[in-house]
Amino acid sequence: MVSSTILTDIVRDYEAISTAWFSALSPIAHRIFWVLVAIQLTWTAMWWALDREDGLGALASLLRQVVAIGFFYALLLNGGTWIPAVTQSFSQAGAAAAGITKLNPTDVFDQGLALANKILNATAARGLLDKFLASVLAGITALVVVIAFAIIAAQLLVVLVESFIVIGAGVLFLGFAGSQWTRFFTERYLSYVASVGVKLFVLYLIMGVGMGIAARWMSVLERGGFSPIPFFYVMGGSLVFVFLTWHIPSVAGSLTAGAVSLSLADGVHPAILGSRAAGAGLVAAGAVGSAALGGVRWGVDRLRGHTSLHTAGRELPSAPPSGAGVSAPPPADAAQAPSPGTPEPERPKALQPAGDTRDPDVSTM
Repeated sequence: MVSSTILTDIVRDYEAISTAWFSALSPIAHRIFWVLVAIQLTWTAMWWALDREDGLGALASLLRQVVAIGFFYALLLNGGTWIPAVTQSFSQAGAAAAGITKLNPTDVFDQGLALANKILNATAARGLLDKFLASVLAGITALVVVIAFAIIAAQLLVVLVESFIVIGAGVLFLGFAGSQWTRFFTERYLSYVASVGVKLFVLYLIMGVGMGIAARWMSVLERGGFSPIPFFYVMGGSLVFVFLTWHIPSVAGSLTAGAVSLSLADGVHPAILGSRAAGAGLVAAGAVGSAALGGVRWGVDRLRGHTSLHTAGRELPSAPPSGAGVSAPPPADAAQAPSPGTPEPERPKALQPAGDTRDPDVSTM
């Protein structure tokens, strides 16, 4: 006889083998990580040398590199603990919200088998004609219910196996976080981990409610008299249950996968902002000092210009009284006008053509 725990045994086998996967792939991930870190730091140092970056900028860039590398290395070291904790926390939260202690594929499929058996037994005490029609309808309904609950159990099994593959084999993708060019592999892997956790959470919520509804279908089938309505009711409810467990977790997981890269960036962003703020403060202090020195030089140059004008015999323009407008400087012609009594300088004679001895002041009659 086939064991009734065959579906649960599949889940347990994958859970056990995931530990062996993690142990085999973890050293490979560590080697990949440090090779990529060496390439990243070498490339960064080459750009520092080519750009002739100052010490402050190089220090800020190095700090950003160290913070990012340290974060992802801690994730690589503790991935065997942190990654399972993510998926387990989602499933525990879903089970607590749904009010169920445990949920495995075998329990789900057994619920469908019990419901199908109840449907077939509901036609036992019927007449010949009624029993024939009821048996046909009950057989179709029972088959639909068994297939529906088998699909629901398979959906739960797939998500559970998916979580164990993520935990055991996904550690390899943590090694690609050592370089900025390959870090998107790690970010997508973490997005996938969150997506699987959300699918487990939503699946537990839906199944917790659906299993309670399926238990109430038993009482519907126990009502006296033959009527096809209860069979249609159970058949339609089973199909709707399949659609809910198939569609909603997938949509929730796909929506989560696009948001984790921002969360990952926010995880190391405060430290990067701190280093940038420190560098910006030092740069601003240097800029203020340069501006002050430039102001002193400008003042000295202005003082030299006024001093040279004063030594050349020109007076500096007096400052206007307080509250008065600034007067316009005197025109150059007025400043150079001759004083009264001074003879007017002789005007230059007009040019005469060669051989002409006439006085240019004598007018022609």
